[in-house]
Amino acid sequence: MIRKPSFHLTRFVASGLIAAQTAIVAATVSEFALTIPGLDSSRVVQAQESNASAEDVYRKAAPSVVYISTEEGRGSGVIVDANGLIVTNAHVVAGARQIEVELQNGRKFAATVVSMGSPDCLDLAMLKIETANLPTIKFATPHSIQRGQRVYAIGYPRGIKPSSITQGIVSNLDSDRGFVQTDASISPGNSGGALLNHRGELLAINTLKGLNENVGINLAISVDRVHALIQAMKENLSPVLGKYLIPVGTSALLASQLPLGGTQQGNLQVSSHLYCDGSRADIYKFEGEADQPVMLSMTSAEIGSYLMLLGTNGELIRQAQSKQGEAAQFLVSLPQRGTYTVIANSANPGQLGRYRLQTSLPVLVEQAKLTPSDPRLSDGSFYRRYMFPGKAGRAIAVALHQFDFEPYLAVYDPSGKLVASGKAGRQDTVQIQLPKDGEYSLIVSTVNPGERGTFFFSLHNVTARSQQSAQNR
Repeated sequence: MIRKPSFHLTRFVASGLIAAQTAIVAATVSEFALTIPGLDSSRVVQAQESNASAEDVYRKAAPSVVYISTEEGRGSGVIVDANGLIVTNAHVVAGARQIEVELQNGRKFAATVVSMGSPDCLDLAMLKIETANLPTIKFATPHSIQRGQRVYAIGYPRGIKPSSITQGIVSNLDSDRGFVQTDASISPGNSGGALLNHRGELLAINTLKGLNENVGINLAISVDRVHALIQAMKENLSPVLGKYLIPVGTSALLASQLPLGGTQQGNLQVSSHLYCDGSRADIYKFEGEADQPVMLSMTSAEIGSYLMLLGTNGELIRQAQSKQGEAAQFLVSLPQRGTYTVIANSANPGQLGRYRLQTSLPVLVEQAKLTPSDPRLSDGSFYRRYMFPGKAGRAIAVALHQFDFEPYLAVYDPSGKLVASGKAGRQDTVQIQLPKDGEYSLIVSTVNPGERGTFFFSLHNVTARSQQSAQNR
C-alpha cells in the first residue's frame, strides 16, 4: 500500500518543530555576498550586540523588507537579489491570484511566484518583480545563530506602514528542520519578514506563530534554508524542495545527476535531506525527452524503499513502495522534455541504510490485449509477435508488469531458431542471453490454450554492469 506523500508533523514543542514546503522554478539568481565568520570571542560579540542599537539595525535592513498584499491577506518579504527576487512565507501567497509588492519608498510592483511551498513542509516561497537595482539584505553566515543571541524582527505587523522593528533573543534552535524560536514579538503581517543579528544581517525568515498548544511561540526559518532554495534554482531542479523535502546543506549540490541506463549506489543517513514525514531522502535529477519510456527501480537489503518521480513542474508522476529486500519500481512514459527529479526515500521514518537505484531505457514497451482475432500457436493458444534488434553476447530482460493470464514467452534468433521459451510469473522479469547479431522475435502467449486478456511488458538491454550486479546478489 502506497502511503506517501502524507505529512503530519508535530508543532514546535521544545526541539520538535513544524515544517514547510517550496517548489522551485528556474530563475536567474546572482551570487550572494556572504559574511565571513569572525574570530571574535563570545565576550566581544556580546559587547558588539550591547553597543548595537535597534535604530542602526533598522536603518541598514528596512529598505530590503517589503510589504506584500494579496486578495486573501497581507504579509512581509525580504529582497535577496537586486534584480527582484524576494523571499517570503508560502502561507502569505498561497492560493493568491494577484500579488502586489510595495517597497519601503512606496513603489509598487506586480509579483509572480517562482518557488512555492506550504506550512506542511517548508514555509517559504520566492517571488519575482520586474525591476532592478533594488536594495538587498545581507546574509549572516549559515549556522552562526546561537541560543541567547540578541535578534531583531522587521516586518509589517497587521499591515501597519511603515515597517516596524522589535527585539528579543533566540530562545531555541532546531537545526534539523531549520527552525529558530525567538521571543521577539511577531504578529500577523510579520510573516515573511526578516529576523536579523546586531549587524542587520539576515538570520531567518519569520513565519507562523506556534499553533494549538503552542500559542505564543514565535518561529523563523533559518537562512541556510533560503540558501538551499537559491542553490536549487541554480541546479535547475524541478520544483520539489519544500513541497516534499526540507533541504539539508547549503554548499554541496542538492541533487545528484542520475545516469539513465545505469546503476547508482546510495546511502540514506542523518545528513540526507529530510522528507516531510521525518524520514530521510536523496534527490536525483535527469534530462528526459517527451514520450521517452524510462524504468526506475530502488532496492535495499537494509531498509524499505520508497521511490518517487516528479515532473518538470514538480508534479507527482509515479511512486512505488516496497518492503526491505524487494524492489520499488515502475515504468513510465515521460510527458514532456525537461528536467525530472527522483526522490529515493526510506519507506518509514527512522530507517537509514544503503540502497541501489537503477534506471533503464526499454527497447520495447507494449500494452495490448490477446483476443480471438489474434493468431494461434500449435496448441491453440493466442499469441502476439514482436521484433527487436539484438547483439551477440548481450542479454535482454523482459519485464512483465501486468498480465490477466499466465504468460508464456518464446524468443527466436534471426534465423528462426528457438533461443529460450517457457512460462513466467504474471509480474516477473526474465533474462535471456542472445547468441548472435540480428533481428529477434518475441512471442507473447498463454500457458493455457483459450486464455486471453490484457498484458503489459517492457524489453530492456542488460548492461555488463547490471549482469555482474545481478550475479553478486
